[in-house]
Amino acid sequence: MSFTSLSIDEMMPGSSDNLPLLNRRPSNWMEQNIYSPANINNKQDFEMAKAQLKASSRTSGLLSGFAMIALVELQYQKETPAYLLIILGVVTTLLVSVHLIALMMSTCIRPFIDAYSAADDFPHRRFRFFIDLSWLISTWIGLLLFLLEIGIILIVKFDSVKNYTAGYFTTALLVPVLAVFFWMAWKIQQVKAQYARERRLKQHSHGNYHKNKTMVTIRHV
Repeated sequence: MSFTSLSIDEMMPGSSDNLPLLNRRPSNWMEQNIYSPANINNKQDFEMAKAQLKASSRTSGLLSGFAMIALVELQYQKETPAYLLIILGVVTTLLVSVHLIALMMSTCIRPFIDAYSAADDFPHRRFRFFIDLSWLISTWIGLLLFLLEIGIILIVKFDSVKNYTAGYFTTALLVPVLAVFFWMAWKIQQVKAQYARERRLKQHSHGNYHKNKTMVTIRHV
């Protein structure tokens, strides 16, 4: 019994009672596109972009709301130094502004890329700069400003009761918190980079496997 490759037009009933073992090449464009490393990477990047926008919008909305409530509800005394109030106002303005910018970008981009998620068009690539900027503003810059806001609020609050030692001591505790913050961010970035490299290698080998699998054996009786 020999092996041969036949087209669909040649595989007609009645051509032979004893059809040989057929080897068919799965060369349709859909199968090649599904298992290609580029397509897999695009889908993963698309899901990552949606997750970044979702986290950015939630974080920005939460922290900007907290900053506004703190600014309104905080009790100020006439004896509070003017420079503390100026610093508090500047930091609060920057905190709310950057989070509102991140919230605006994520709110405007997320519905657009969700609408085209089923079209395999990957529209997030055109907004990659804005997605990364929104993520950077909401996480790095926004969280740093939020920690600075906490320190200033502590100083202003304890200054109103003339307890300067408590104010400066609690603010000084933010220094190790910032150190842990940067260390954890660095470690997380390392793990993400290592996983991304391993994932790319795995996808590349997986794509080559499906690309090199050129013949599928089908036995007809």
